[in-house]
Amino acid sequence: MVKMINYGIDLGTTNSLIARFNRGAVEVFKNPNGFKETLPSIVGFRNDRILVGDQAKTYAERDPKSVASRFKRKMGTTETIKIKAISASKSPIELSAFVLKELKSFIHTGDTPEAAVITIPASFDTVQSNATKEAGFQAGFKQVILLQEPIAASLAFANKERADDLKNSQWIVYDLGGGTFDVALIRIVEGELKVIDHEGDNYLGGGDFDAVLVENIIVPELSKLGRFTDLMANFKSDAGKYNRLWAVLLSKAEDAKIELSSRQSAEIDLGTIRDLKDEDGKTIDAVITITRSEFEAAIKSFVETTASMVNTILTRNSLLASDLKFVLMVGGSTYIPYVRKRVEERLGIPVNTAIDPTNAIAVGAGYFAATKEAKADDASPTPPMPGILRVRASYNRATQETEELFSAKIDGDTAGLFYRIVRGDAAYDSSLKRLTNRIVEELPLQPNAFNIFSFRVFDSQNKAVSTDFEVIEIAQGKYSVAGQILPEDLCLVKDDAINNDTKLDPIFKKNTILPAKTKKSVEVGQTVAKGSNDELRIIVVEGPAENHSTTNKPIGLLLITGKQITRDLLRGTGIDLTFELSESRDLKVHAYLDGTNQEFSQVFDPKPRDVPVRVLLSEVELLEARFNAERREAEANKNHEVAEELEKLERDVEGLTTKATLLSIDDITDDRFKFEDQKRRIGQRIYQVTAGKKLEAAKAEYTATKHELADLVRRLGTSKERQQFEEQMGQDFAVTVSNNLERVRAAKVTLDRLQFQILVRTPEFLIGMFGNLVETKSTMNNPSLADNLIDAGQLHIQKEEWDALRVVVGRLWDLVPEQTRTTPQLRQFTGIV
Repeated sequence: MVKMINYGIDLGTTNSLIARFNRGAVEVFKNPNGFKETLPSIVGFRNDRILVGDQAKTYAERDPKSVASRFKRKMGTTETIKIKAISASKSPIELSAFVLKELKSFIHTGDTPEAAVITIPASFDTVQSNATKEAGFQAGFKQVILLQEPIAASLAFANKERADDLKNSQWIVYDLGGGTFDVALIRIVEGELKVIDHEGDNYLGGGDFDAVLVENIIVPELSKLGRFTDLMANFKSDAGKYNRLWAVLLSKAEDAKIELSSRQSAEIDLGTIRDLKDEDGKTIDAVITITRSEFEAAIKSFVETTASMVNTILTRNSLLASDLKFVLMVGGSTYIPYVRKRVEERLGIPVNTAIDPTNAIAVGAGYFAATKEAKADDASPTPPMPGILRVRASYNRATQETEELFSAKIDGDTAGLFYRIVRGDAAYDSSLKRLTNRIVEELPLQPNAFNIFSFRVFDSQNKAVSTDFEVIEIAQGKYSVAGQILPEDLCLVKDDAINNDTKLDPIFKKNTILPAKTKKSVEVGQTVAKGSNDELRIIVVEGPAENHSTTNKPIGLLLITGKQITRDLLRGTGIDLTFELSESRDLKVHAYLDGTNQEFSQVFDPKPRDVPVRVLLSEVELLEARFNAERREAEANKNHEVAEELEKLERDVEGLTTKATLLSIDDITDDRFKFEDQKRRIGQRIYQVTAGKKLEAAKAEYTATKHELADLVRRLGTSKERQQFEEQMGQDFAVTVSNNLERVRAAKVTLDRLQFQILVRTPEFLIGMFGNLVETKSTMNNPSLADNLIDAGQLHIQKEEWDALRVVVGRLWDLVPEQTRTTPQLRQFTGIV
């Protein structure tokens, strides 16, 4: 029997929810304790008890060092949270699994789901996505499908509104949650929701608003009320005297933030905090009043950043505010009046608050789960019992059409059998039809309703025949998703022989619809000897293809060594690569070695981010040194444009250095991960600025070669060579406007090969090449043979025997040592080119 997943979960930074799709509608389950839909994403440990949700939140006041919260922001990292009560640490994955298990207790129907759709921020990278799935598996789910939060929000909205209001429309999803921010451009395309573009920040959310209240308002007030030395450092350091109070004050700030959404001021009673004393032992008992205007001033820069991301999407897609229907506000932090007001002012687009921003993600996940088939595990489906027909059906489970095409493949003997499809209200009856191995039906649907059809098979005596498929369920008037998108480029790292460096070859571009599959052919850069320690590294990184490989995030490595191959892999041997990316971002890589007929494959298991503060500090020093070197080079070469662009980045680099000195070695917050992201972005910007000069030079070389070749082809080219040149010129515009350095270089290499092909037929070129080879005679592998060939070549020149001279030049070239033919030996990094 085919079953759909139906269960959707919003695993949030501050709150989590679980919902279920049932007969055309989505129900958000309520906590049996208190009957709230939301479960605080907080886990506490007390003796042998594990507290989750409100109980843990309450217990945090008493024993904050035994309670963990906001751990979603550390998903995909090596960071663990120390738990005092159990004298051990827990990973973000383990803590998230506790939350997911607790959500299961909300289900009042008696079901125990083995599959679920779990939402993630659209900006989550592959490592964070895989960590979220692992949390689901640890919580007992056998199947986990990930869904990006902006899509979930749009599903919740679109399936609530009338379809006529949304046809051919587009809007922005503004998703500001407790720990992350996403903005996505959504468009209705042929009755389906499609994500067109996306921006986001995994370290910007309501939790940052809480932190800035603590840092900018509460800490200064505390410093006035008592004697404290370096209070912020003592809050955030694991060894800090007051670090136990950090989570408590964040919770107080969160309560004040929520209160300020409906009132003009809020109070924080410091007297309710246990053991709040200054360095002299003085008890701090006071009430701090925070006004809404103070709060808005504190969060202004965050809100401006989010609005700028929306503008980035509009600019990138050549859209005006008038082209959009609205900005859909989602996430608990959009309850803040200033957020709604400022976004509308900045963008000139009306904000839409028609759906509950707290549960919209869970509701959308429920709708999505209704379209996904539940599978107990990844193994092949269990064969049906003897005598039971297998029906493999295909149809859309949510549609805007008034009729839906139903098709099915029947496995088994269908001779003498019939089938019948009947709608639940009996208004449609297909009547008995002869069953064949393939059947197709157009099923009429009740508008704006959940249509249920029975599918039954009978024998010639009208007796029912058992099948593994009995019910067809189709929601008419509901929207489905046209696929999720990839938030960043995925690229293959290759050796760059020209520049003695590495380069990126895009595998899947940003906004690729998932799932996706592609193939690439590469070559072995240097011979790999059988049985040796030589290696070929198939490395995939995540980030813009225009960047240097070191500024992007590593995703995985497929390693092939000399000890694994059955014969030597000679330089230039082809490798056929296949990349498969699932909807939930599982990346499988398959490599076929032409030289050995061997195959290697691997599903990448991305390693968590390890960001020790000491390593960050050293990386910042290297970044600063590189920045200064690039600036000196630009000034020395009088490259004023690059120097000016680097000067604009000087403040960012200096700010990074300053922030680095403020990080505690044993920092307990997520500051280091925010800092690491900022460092990566600045490094990418430096590379882009300096790569610009290389790009400009490459384009100039390409243009010069193009003009030389155009004249050469006109004078000396064959009809085939003229055709080859014209084909390359068909891509000329794309090359000249490209910002991809590798694309420009590759285009020039193509022109160089064609140019050489023509020139090598001309006497002048052959004589010049022969002369250059004569000068390198002393380095050749066989000097006596070289002498004979040189004598023959000189004779051919005297007699103007150009074809014979071409043969001599080729044989002399073969005598030139390989290492002196090209640029200095490439530093082998991946072994593939």
